[in-house]
Amino acid sequence: MSETPAGPGWYDDPDDPSLLRYFDGVVWSSHTTPRSSPSAGASTIGRANDVPRAAARTGWAAPGGGGPGGQQGPSRQAPGQQPWGQGGGPPPQGWGTAYGQSWQHQRKDVLPDGAVLAEWWRRLSARILDWVVVYLVTLVVAIPWLGDAAGALDDYWTAAVQAAESGGAQPDTGAFTDALVAVALPVTLISLALTVLYEVVFLTWRGATPGKMLFGMVVRRTGGPGRLSVVDALRRQVLTVVSNLVALVPLVGLLGSALSVIDPAWLLWDPRRQALHDKVADTVVVLKR
Repeated sequence: MSETPAGPGWYDDPDDPSLLRYFDGVVWSSHTTPRSSPSAGASTIGRANDVPRAAARTGWAAPGGGGPGGQQGPSRQAPGQQPWGQGGGPPPQGWGTAYGQSWQHQRKDVLPDGAVLAEWWRRLSARILDWVVVYLVTLVVAIPWLGDAAGALDDYWTAAVQAAESGGAQPDTGAFTDALVAVALPVTLISLALTVLYEVVFLTWRGATPGKMLFGMVVRRTGGPGRLSVVDALRRQVLTVVSNLVALVPLVGLLGSALSVIDPAWLLWDPRRQALHDKVADTVVVLKR
């Protein structure tokens, strides 16, 4: 087969001009039918988009005929069963694909209801954008605490320059370190609270954060479409809260940092492209229809 068609349907058989061969969307099948001369309006030759979506997913070519022009395509009905191309119902299960499976099940990124899982690069890009938004808001809200840290840094830098010019001893870093520690806790808590609020509000209101909306994604339950409840949205933030709080604890802070990396990275090898926080909340991120 020299050329791969754009989608499922009946196409000219490259090996035999007198036949049409069915392409199931992934590979050429073994099903052929003699070429006919249908009217231009009824023909589906080379026009895979004219095939109904349901037909493309189940592997048969047309709802009323099985082949172009109303011709019945190859079938495998049981003895005595009315042919499916003549009103006998849907084609036998497994008909029309090379592996006896539907097109959706051959694609691992398609859920049973047809939703397509979002790629890792979309989620990463959206996450970075959302992080920037929350970071900028945090800077504004935490100005009082950041001002104290900036003042401590300025005092330490001035004392260090004066000591260098006079040849005296360098100032003790203890006061500067204590000032940074005193700022770290409130700033971290402010950032964490804004992150949770940002995620919960947008996921329950719009079904996606601004970053995800920009990259054409929505967050839904694994069981079906629909916006998340407040409880579902809060469950998606459990690991974020835990990793940030653990990172503040001496000696075990590295565990929190490691968890914050493993959580989003999990989708790279997960079959449903779920991060750990998706698994906790039983959610998936799919492309917007």
